[in-house]
Amino acid sequence: MAFAILRTEKLKTMGEIGGSLAHTFRTRETANADPLRKRQNEHSLDSPDAVKDAINARLPEKLRKNGVLCVEHLITASPDWNGWGTDQEKQFFDQSKKWLEDKYGKQNVVATSIHRDETTPHLVAYVVPLDPNTGRLNARKWLGGRAVLSQMQTDFANHVKNLGLERGIEGSKAEHTTIKDYYAKVNQPTPKVKGVDRPKAKVFETTTQYGERVVKDVLEQIKPQWESMAELTKEVKTARKDASEARKTLLE
Repeated sequence: MAFAILRTEKLKTMGEIGGSLAHTFRTRETANADPLRKRQNEHSLDSPDAVKDAINARLPEKLRKNGVLCVEHLITASPDWNGWGTDQEKQFFDQSKKWLEDKYGKQNVVATSIHRDETTPHLVAYVVPLDPNTGRLNARKWLGGRAVLSQMQTDFANHVKNLGLERGIEGSKAEHTTIKDYYAKVNQPTPKVKGVDRPKAKVFETTTQYGERVVKDVLEQIKPQWESMAELTKEVKTARKDASEARKTLLE
C-alpha cells in the first residue's frame, strides 16, 4: 500500500524563506542528499534570488504583521511506491503541480523544485497565499484548522489516486506534520550497534573458563542495546496492530 504525502510549512519572514531556499537549491550542506545526484534535480527558477523576486512580485503593498508571506509545500509518496523511476513519476509531479495551481491560482504558485538526490524523490513548491477575493494574504483560508488540513489531504489524495496512491487514515488523531518535522525524521541517522570488547585471557585460565568468561562479559556489554532493540520491536508491533485495527474500523 503506497500513500500520497503532502506537508506544508508557513514562512512568515524573508529570512525563513531564504533558509528554506538554501535547502532547496543546496547552497548549504544538506543531510541525506547525494552530491553526485544533484544534477538530477529540477527547478522552475534558476536561483534563490529569482524565487525571492517572484514572491515579492506577488505580495501586496500592505503586509499584516506576523502574516504568512509564503507557504512551502512538500509533496511525495511512500518510498515503496512502484511508480518511482517510471513514467508515473513524471505524471505524479505534473498532476501535483496542476493541483496546486487549481487550488491557489497559477500565478500564486511562484516556484517549484523536484529533488531526486535524496532518499525519495519529492516536489517542493512555494506558494503566496494571496486571496483573490480580497487581494490580501490569507494563509488561514487554505490551512486554517484541523478540518481544513484534513480536507486538503483528502483532495490531494483523490487527485493522484489514479497512480495507485491512497490517502492516510482519515480521522487520525495524529497532528499535522510540518516540512521541518518531516525532514527531521527522514534525516535521523541509522542507529549503530556499538562494538564489544573481548577480555584478555588470564594466566593459568583454561580455554573453557576463558570462553565462559568471554560469553558472560559480552552479554553484559550488549544487554543495554538488546533491551533497547527489544523495546523498539515491541513499539513497532504495537503500532502495526493499532494501524491494522484502525484500518479495519475504517473499512467497516
